[in-house]
Amino acid sequence: MAHQAFLNDGTRAPTNGASRASGGLMEDVSSFGNDVATLASLQSKLAAADAKASLARAAPALGGLALAILLAFSGAIAIVWGLALWIAERFEMKTSAALMLTGLGALVLVALIGVVCVRLLGSSFTTFRRSAEELERNIAWIKTTLTHSGR
Repeated sequence: MAHQAFLNDGTRAPTNGASRASGGLMEDVSSFGNDVATLASLQSKLAAADAKASLARAAPALGGLALAILLAFSGAIAIVWGLALWIAERFEMKTSAALMLTGLGALVLVALIGVVCVRLLGSSFTTFRRSAEELERNIAWIKTTLTHSGR
C-alpha cells in the first residue's frame, strides 16, 4: 500500500467550545471538500497511469492494425489485379468477373486479420479495472463520510 495519500480523519486539536461552534461546520465542510479534491486528483493520476499502461500494451495490436490497413490498400491492389488477370486468362472468364472474385477473396483475408488484431486490442485495456475499483472505493468513502457526518 505504498504511495497512498492520507486524508483528514476528523481529529483535531481540542479547542474551546465557542470557537468550535463558530468554525466547526465550516472546518468540516472545508476538510471534506479538500479530501474530495485530493481523491479526484489521485483518481485522475491513476487513470492517466492506467491509460499509459494500456497504450503500451495496445501498441503491438495498433501496429498490426496499421500494417493490415497499409497492406490492404497497397499490396492488395496489385496482387488482386494481377490475380484477376491471371484467372481471366486461365479460365477464359471475363476480366470483370475475375476482378470481383479476387477482390472478395482479398476482403475476406483483411477481415480475418482485422478480427485477430481487434481481439488483441480488446484485451489490452484490462488495466483500467484498477482505476474503476479505486473509484468505487472512493465513492463508497464519500457516501460513508456523508452518512456519518451528522453523528
